[in-house]
Amino acid sequence: MRQLGGVRRWSAALIVVGFVLLAGLLAGCSQMKNPSYDLGSLGCGTATPDTLATIQTKVTADGTLRNGKVITVGGQSFVSAELHRRTDQPHEKGDILTWVTKDLAGDSYSSVDINARQDSDWPDADITVTAPGARESRACTATVTGKTRAQLKCETDKSNGSVPIDRDCSKL
Repeated sequence: MRQLGGVRRWSAALIVVGFVLLAGLLAGCSQMKNPSYDLGSLGCGTATPDTLATIQTKVTADGTLRNGKVITVGGQSFVSAELHRRTDQPHEKGDILTWVTKDLAGDSYSSVDINARQDSDWPDADITVTAPGARESRACTATVTGKTRAQLKCETDKSNGSVPIDRDCSKL
């Protein structure tokens, strides 16, 4: 009987230590932040309709790519685009998918992130989303997810003075 009490005390102590370690781990994770990027200095390029059309040929999800952005780093171009599923509302934000290529005008792309790997038939890249340029292209795309072409044009027109600054572009 005495031995059983000792086992219980040890078990209780181990459980308490486990909870303390878990609480410390969770507290550390909650203080971690996503990286932030100075998008003005990144050189976010807009993916051409031809580039998106080429990538779209192997998209297996029921939707279309929109709001594509390109970052070129070290001879590799990263293309990230929003997947707008057919069931989505016009302003609903879709998943961001990322591919890499050495030739934007060509037809040889590789899937960088899990979304591109799951929702397209492009082969897996030998790099991950942590490669220089991949996260940055995703950050460029993230600024425009959920926006329609008309909305983006309206925002551009506002910024260059073609339309009044107080025009509401959010519903286009």
